[in-house]
Amino acid sequence: MQEHLEFKNLMEAHRAADERLIHLRGKAKLTSRESMEEVELKKAKLRAKERIYKIVKDFNKSRSQ
Repeated sequence: MQEHLEFKNLMEAHRAADERLIHLRGKAKLTSRESMEEVELKKAKLRAKERIYKIVKDFNKSRSQ
């Protein structure tokens, strides 16, 4: 049950980071703070994505046993 909540939270975090990145990419020029935020958002998205894949992999593995 805890993994389902974590999965849901990770999906939401990934979606929110993606929406913010889309907003930033729509700007003609980013401030230095926005550029740093963009880098951090990309890292956060990647971390969330990696954890999501791990949860799915573990879930599929447990179902096949």
